[in-house]
Amino acid sequence: MPAHPLKDIRFHAVSLVVAAVAGVATYGTIAVMLPASAMFLGWVAYNLAGASTRDNLADLGCFLLGLAFGIGTAIAIRLLTPTLGDAATPLAVSGVVILVLSLRTLAPLNNPIAYFLGLTSFFYSGLAPVASTYAILACSAVIGAASCAAATLLQAAVQPRAEPEAQA
Repeated sequence: MPAHPLKDIRFHAVSLVVAAVAGVATYGTIAVMLPASAMFLGWVAYNLAGASTRDNLADLGCFLLGLAFGIGTAIAIRLLTPTLGDAATPLAVSGVVILVLSLRTLAPLNNPIAYFLGLTSFFYSGLAPVASTYAILACSAVIGAASCAAATLLQAAVQPRAEPEAQA
């Protein structure tokens, strides 16, 4: 039996809502000269594993701390390299992994994946480990998280609702 036409419209409306929010967020991010890639990583971080807005904000917090940890790790590598040479990078990486995994018990900021996403976001940015880098990447990520929250709210307005099962 074919799907009800209203269900099809709502299904596609959800896709269009998210696409429109993503387009506006991308335009806004680029318009203020921030990296759109970091905006989308913030979007992903916000929607990573949370079942509630509180959980989503905690995941964003982990991401933002991960950015800071990435900057700290890059600084540690730079400081340790003259003494330790090539051993500086694995030593610093091991240290930050121990730190992140130790934070698994620090509720609500206990999402290692979000921390690692923040770390990765910093290292893939190729930017210098300075405060302005944190500001650039964090602002972009917050725009992405806010856009994800907006898309979620708008989706709920057009989301197909479950129909009650027909009684036998």
